[in-house]
Amino acid sequence: MYSVYIGDILLPVAPEKISIRYKGQNETARLINMEEISFIKAPGLVEYEFEAILPGGRVPYAQYITTFKEPYVYVDELKGIFYGQKTVSFKIIRKDLPYKRAAFTTKDTVTIESIDFTEAAKDGLDVRIALKLKQYKTAQSTKTGSIYLQSAYVREQNKSVSKTYTVKTGDNLWSICKKELNDAGKYAEIAKLNKIADPNRIYVGQVIRFE
Repeated sequence: MYSVYIGDILLPVAPEKISIRYKGQNETARLINMEEISFIKAPGLVEYEFEAILPGGRVPYAQYITTFKEPYVYVDELKGIFYGQKTVSFKIIRKDLPYKRAAFTTKDTVTIESIDFTEAAKDGLDVRIALKLKQYKTAQSTKTGSIYLQSAYVREQNKSVSKTYTVKTGDNLWSICKKELNDAGKYAEIAKLNKIADPNRIYVGQVIRFE
């Protein structure tokens, strides 16, 4: 059995398969005498690609951190990472392996390169997602130590945030975090801060603290 996390998001149903691509960037050149030579270069960034199902109802084979979440919640969380130009951890946790094999975890820092959501009549309320992730790295310093390069994914966040928010009709914790913090993915952090055991259950008039 294995579990897949994108940041704090646990996919309720693990993908049937995950494609992991290690790209080489070696080059070759041909000399005047037509002899071919090689130039070994550092490998490219690792790419991950997979499809998964977000159940539209409670099913016994799904797993959740707290309780059942609607597919749109995952959609909002993933879009928050994508449009927020954020890096996120990507983990594949393998456990309960057969033949007493040791459990192990694949962990990387990635960016979300693309998200595809599909709803089909044959799937009922289920939503299918297809994700492409790419390993995230920043350049190390040069030998002189004078130049540091940073990824173009770094994002400035200058939006001032209110310290509290009063829940209104139709609100949920994810939409509140998206509106007030510009990051729906912080719902778990805010739930913990406010001692909310079930992020799916908040009530009108409840005061939500952000710090």
